[in-house]
Amino acid sequence: MKGLITNDWDRDNLEFLLNTKGDEFKAWFEQSDEDDKAYAQELMDAYSRELQLRAQELEIEGQLALRGYNEAKAVLDKFLK
Repeated sequence: MKGLITNDWDRDNLEFLLNTKGDEFKAWFEQSDEDDKAYAQELMDAYSRELQLRAQELEIEGQLALRGYNEAKAVLDKFLK
């Protein structure tokens, strides 16, 4: 699995990994084999990529909002002077 999480099965497993804590996670880890751990790492890598892409989207949205604000401010400043 390279890239993003694209199906419900993987998304549910990612949610398990992100939300399981303490003894429950320890129990899962101890009973899991190397394939399970590799799969979990793939899920975490894909999630990391999703977060990076979302951060980029938010940065672009912020830049566009700031540009719109600056343009509106420039128009209003003409009338407020």
